[in-house]
Amino acid sequence: GAAMKLGQMLSIQDESIAPPALTNALAQVRKGAEAMPTHQLMQQLNDQWGDQDEWKDRIDVEERPFAAASIGQVHRGTLLTTDDQKKVAVKVQYPGVANSIESDLSNLSMLVKASGLSPPGLFLDNVIRVGREELKVECDYRREAVNYHRFQQLISSDPGLVADRFVVPGVIEEFSTDRIIVTEYVRGGTIDKVIDLDQDERNRIGKAILRLTMLELFVWRFMQTDPNWGNFLYDVRTRTTYLIDFGAARDYDEEFVRGYLNIVKANADQDEKALFDESIRMGFLTGEENSIMLEAHKMSGYCLGEPFQSYEPYNFKESRITSRISEHGAVFLKHRLTPPPEEVYTLHRKLAGAYNLCIKIGAIISCRDLLDEVIEHVELKDRS
Repeated sequence: GAAMKLGQMLSIQDESIAPPALTNALAQVRKGAEAMPTHQLMQQLNDQWGDQDEWKDRIDVEERPFAAASIGQVHRGTLLTTDDQKKVAVKVQYPGVANSIESDLSNLSMLVKASGLSPPGLFLDNVIRVGREELKVECDYRREAVNYHRFQQLISSDPGLVADRFVVPGVIEEFSTDRIIVTEYVRGGTIDKVIDLDQDERNRIGKAILRLTMLELFVWRFMQTDPNWGNFLYDVRTRTTYLIDFGAARDYDEEFVRGYLNIVKANADQDEKALFDESIRMGFLTGEENSIMLEAHKMSGYCLGEPFQSYEPYNFKESRITSRISEHGAVFLKHRLTPPPEEVYTLHRKLAGAYNLCIKIGAIISCRDLLDEVIEHVELKDRS
């Protein structure tokens, strides 16, 4: 779990500056993860649900998992007490994960530092600290159940997302505990598979997911920060997108969100003074950086804001946007004087994921109107 989380944070959040040798090493550790043997799975189920005699007549759980994540694995299940034998997804946490976070991350940190793969500009201790807090939160499946309900309400109350057929599956409270969460089983493949659909549908999906990302951060200030494409399931029959896995959801402080919105707008408008002023105020820069670092910060920011510069359709695939951000970001290793605000470790991971998805599916979409929408929301809130 620790290796998967650290690798996830480095490979997505700071791909631009993490040394390839480090991310490759962590990838190999993550590949070594194996499914729980049956006896261990049954022990977890019995620990959380009581003796097997108490639940085997109410729910049937397949022994072989069909999906896995950093701290648990997912099994298909059937509710035997419902008339329609309702199908469910049963996420079971690996035993001992919650209790081993501190030691695992400490050992991993020492290993990475001893290997010499962590340059000072990476500020690995900050990455580890944020990863530790994330893992602790993700181990609380009751909290994740609350996040499911919260996102269900937010998604269903937005007419645009409803029209785009975005749906959050329901939680089966009867079987959800501290270490097990059971939700409605939904059909669909990972969202990147829509690459074979027509351009209009790919554009619709890309724009809807980018809009969802903007709403999460700037309007709701509550974001599901894991951009894994497996968390977006697309049903080609109904053209419905199901959103799952809310363990990594978090709230953002209003002051941070407003400052970050100012930075995004400054990047989109290529307003250098506004960008540097807000970056120093928020702690992205100290004000003592050399000209090399300042130029890299500016150009990586302008790349980030590029889709929002105009109302013309933006071709994500041809833009090479994430690659160009990475090229500028490589300078950070040598010249960055301070780590970014801790909120950025999760935020940039989600933004990079949204951009990468739009690249993967070949979305060609207008984005400035999405920025206008969230700015208008903030201004309207101020007036009221």
